[in-house]
Amino acid sequence: MEAGEIAESRSASPADYQGYDQGYEWPGEEPVKASDVGQSTGPLLRLLVLRTSVLPAKQTLAITDGYAELQFGRDIASSQDSPRVRLKEMEVSKFHATVYSDHDSWHIVDMGSKHGTFLQPQFSTTAVRLSSPRIASLPRCLNHLDTLTIGSTTFLVHIHPERAPCDDCCSTFENEIPLFASNKRKAAKVPEPDAGYLPATSGDPKKALTLLKQRLLTSSSPGPARSETSYTDRSARRRSLYPASRLDAPGIAPVFRPEPVASTSQSPPPSASWNPPIPVTVSQPPTPLPTTNIGHRLLLAQGWTPGSSLGTSEDSDEGRIRLTAPLEVASTSQRAGIGMGKATTPSDGWREDGRQRRWGELT
Repeated sequence: MEAGEIAESRSASPADYQGYDQGYEWPGEEPVKASDVGQSTGPLLRLLVLRTSVLPAKQTLAITDGYAELQFGRDIASSQDSPRVRLKEMEVSKFHATVYSDHDSWHIVDMGSKHGTFLQPQFSTTAVRLSSPRIASLPRCLNHLDTLTIGSTTFLVHIHPERAPCDDCCSTFENEIPLFASNKRKAAKVPEPDAGYLPATSGDPKKALTLLKQRLLTSSSPGPARSETSYTDRSARRRSLYPASRLDAPGIAPVFRPEPVASTSQSPPPSASWNPPIPVTVSQPPTPLPTTNIGHRLLLAQGWTPGSSLGTSEDSDEGRIRLTAPLEVASTSQRAGIGMGKATTPSDGWREDGRQRRWGELT
């Protein structure tokens, strides 16, 4: 028998039997219970809402009883083990700050938020930002009646070492802020399984809706008969009934044809393209200005007489041309502007001249 081995004799009588005894075990430490994991054994912490713009008016108290950690953020808690005060506003980050206990006191850490976490001690008049934007802060100790501001929500810190709440932070079960996401979901209303195209899904509405979408959106799958509708070209019908002028002819009113009486309900076939004739613009004949015209009156005041030239005396020999009739403006074709001369051929242009000059230099 080796050293430290316990002798066991099966043949001995029960009175002389010396087998395994629990006293031989190393006492060690008491095992940690699963129910004690994550629970706080330090002072009591409760947060009283002083002002907020996102929380309901009835929710004025955050209770951390039984938890060693409390999170603040815009998103829902990732697990049911970590309580979180959800503040749904853009000034609050998804995971903004954390309050935790070290069995003796409570501390707060900014988790790298953009708009910051502000802590104002009880006997101070200014709030201090815990860290710079997007940088996690060092733990800061929380004291009784400190003010904690996150976004537009301000909490009043209540810490009681005797673990007994005061009158201000007592719970009425209606003023508590929910720290966990609710699992209540509204059941989707789906047709009954005997609708003909929706199979039974063991009471799972989400799966039933997924199968319904697959059957209705897939052409090869069985489902209710869908009506086949033929395509109607309404633009072709409109063009055949109401032909308009060319798109590049501004100022020309469109020409409408009377709508024919349709003998059948079918759409008439589109007709061939029809271009209306372009009207020729004719200028009015020149007429003398009336005496009420302001320009005519100004010329008369300067000594001008009707029928005579303006600006040059009759006995001038400078070779100037004296005009007594108004200038005639000839209309141009193909939408050319005033002063546009005769269109030149490409052989008379400067490009052709350049080609001829370069060809002569090469030869």
